[in-house]
Amino acid sequence: MANITLLSNGALHPNLLNGSFVKYVGPQNPEQNVNLGQTTGVRLSLDPTMMEQKAKEFRETLHRNGAISIDEIANQSGAAKTDTYVPSASATSGKTIIDNRADCGLIVETIQYGVTTPSDANKSAAAGGATHGFFYHTTDFLMDAAERYATLGENEEFMFRGINDVNFVRDTLDFFTNGNYTEMDVAAMQDQMTSIVEELAQQIKDGKTPDIDQVKTTLTVEDAEVSLSKLLEMQQVGRELSQSFEGFSFGSLHEGNIQSFAEMGISKAMADQYGEGQGALGAMFSDAMDRLYKKGVAQVEEANQWVNQYNIGGGRTPANNEAVRVELEIADLFSNMGESGFSEALSNMRNIVSQYCQKYGLATSYVGLAGATVGVEAFYKKRMELIQ
Repeated sequence: MANITLLSNGALHPNLLNGSFVKYVGPQNPEQNVNLGQTTGVRLSLDPTMMEQKAKEFRETLHRNGAISIDEIANQSGAAKTDTYVPSASATSGKTIIDNRADCGLIVETIQYGVTTPSDANKSAAAGGATHGFFYHTTDFLMDAAERYATLGENEEFMFRGINDVNFVRDTLDFFTNGNYTEMDVAAMQDQMTSIVEELAQQIKDGKTPDIDQVKTTLTVEDAEVSLSKLLEMQQVGRELSQSFEGFSFGSLHEGNIQSFAEMGISKAMADQYGEGQGALGAMFSDAMDRLYKKGVAQVEEANQWVNQYNIGGGRTPANNEAVRVELEIADLFSNMGESGFSEALSNMRNIVSQYCQKYGLATSYVGLAGATVGVEAFYKKRMELIQ
């Protein structure tokens, strides 16, 4: 399970202690260690609220079985009734409670060189990066839980829920709602995740390989309903598109930069086009990707301002600052091209680069315009394939 210590807005994760330590383990083959340092390991952290969460789950189990009332749950937890979420009681009354082992509060995250974790992405987002932890979660926790739930008999249920989904749920809600979600929303989606685990567990009991595409339970984000398989599709599309929003140089017009800023704008336009066909959640997806795109633009503007302000490397020449303006204009051209405006955006890109070259006495071959044009066309086709 991912160890998220920061949400994308910079706030501490409410379920984790911000005091993890890391144990690094070098690769088995020493030759793999060249120029990479220590490449793999695990990050461990203690969760001081884990036992309280388990106590809350136990109280809710008692409520589902009629042992205590919702008023007693509120009184025991110190929370107001209106703030206390109780999962659905359907099909649970009268079942035998299986005393499964409660989590010890130790959270383990695998660390691999070059592999982004949700925690990494959220820390970057908190610092202004154009990314989000939602993109980097896996569904391993679902499969792990389904295997345990498959051991339950027809009239049995676990005392402790034992599904490590809180990080996935919080990041999902945070991405789509821009942080405008409540603890009730978290608890409601966790209840839906429980139903998903139960469906996967039933598939295992039936002798089948667990298949998320066959799950019927939907997840709720605000008023939008989405299947888990569709949500994971959005996750993949968002991850690939967002990778064009950061991680490139600026201020020196050349083939690489021309192509990178065009790709930035194309990815933003593709996010809009993809979202249009996905209903209410698709609109939220497009809005979320727009926020990330704007963060990418802001990173470039702020970095260029910082270089000029502190005269880094001798500061920017007029040509450098003009190059930044052209690069951002290229991104803007493609971000607003719509479904049928690629050719026009590509032509306009070539025109503004040519104008820049004329102004500073450069041949378009010097800045690699022809190569950039070919690269941009190929990238556009690749992104169209992604969203179709």
